[in-house]
Amino acid sequence: MRCCQGEVHRFAGRRRGLTLMELVVVLTILVVLGGLVIAAFPNLLKRTHLATHADTIANLNNIWNQSHAMNSRYPDVYDSLLDNTGTTLHTRLVPKLSDQCTTYTLTANDVTALRSIGITRVVDLAAVPAGGSVTYDAAPLDSTALIRVLATGGVVARLDLTAHEAAGNSLKLKRHLIRNSDGSTTDNRAKTVYLVFGVGANSTAVGTGKRMQEAPVHFGGDSGSNPTDYYQRYLVIFSLVDDGSGAKTAYFEGAAAPGNATEGPTGAEESIREYHEGARSDG
Repeated sequence: MRCCQGEVHRFAGRRRGLTLMELVVVLTILVVLGGLVIAAFPNLLKRTHLATHADTIANLNNIWNQSHAMNSRYPDVYDSLLDNTGTTLHTRLVPKLSDQCTTYTLTANDVTALRSIGITRVVDLAAVPAGGSVTYDAAPLDSTALIRVLATGGVVARLDLTAHEAAGNSLKLKRHLIRNSDGSTTDNRAKTVYLVFGVGANSTAVGTGKRMQEAPVHFGGDSGSNPTDYYQRYLVIFSLVDDGSGAKTAYFEGAAAPGNATEGPTGAEESIREYHEGARSDG
């Protein structure tokens, strides 16, 4: 029995831990795995943002449509995307958003049409100092300094349909197309205006007791759309259509993300497409 106990003690105390060679092998494996994760991380982060964009855009569409179904009005008080003069596009918009947007001066019929669906006020944008640098956002929540009532002669942001189509028409805008009785379509863009607003913290859809607790923040899929440098909120698109007599009808076209320096404003479908293309490229 003593002999067996001695063998047990001898084997038990033979070694504890890893040899140097085993440690080198383990560290090598960890370094390789770490390299794979780091290499995949940028694309993974972009795909995460794309998935978030698609989900947020879909939620915004639901909120806006539910608001109109319940109240016959859409949420109000949008970011105008203009600077604090209320006449000029803010210089720190996402590059392609700036390329595809122009300013538009409202007529009396435009204002009447917008008011009929609940759009009455916009918030002009201002650069906000933060820690020695400047971040880009709208007026602080509940601030009235930059909120203005829409009126005849007021200026808002207009989507340049021709420029947007040249970049791919990712929003799939079709309000300007009229289907004729013979199945053909007539391009009515001369009498159709697409307006672009931002969903900032002052929107009536945001706040305590509302469907959204805070304005959703858009994170670009690339460094060229960094939210600390460019507009960081989501967009909503409305159209104004002249019926031929001068009277206007306003329609909600849908929510969008500001996009990036290549494509401009995008819808949920575009984000989903890019997400799956990234998945395929990852193998």
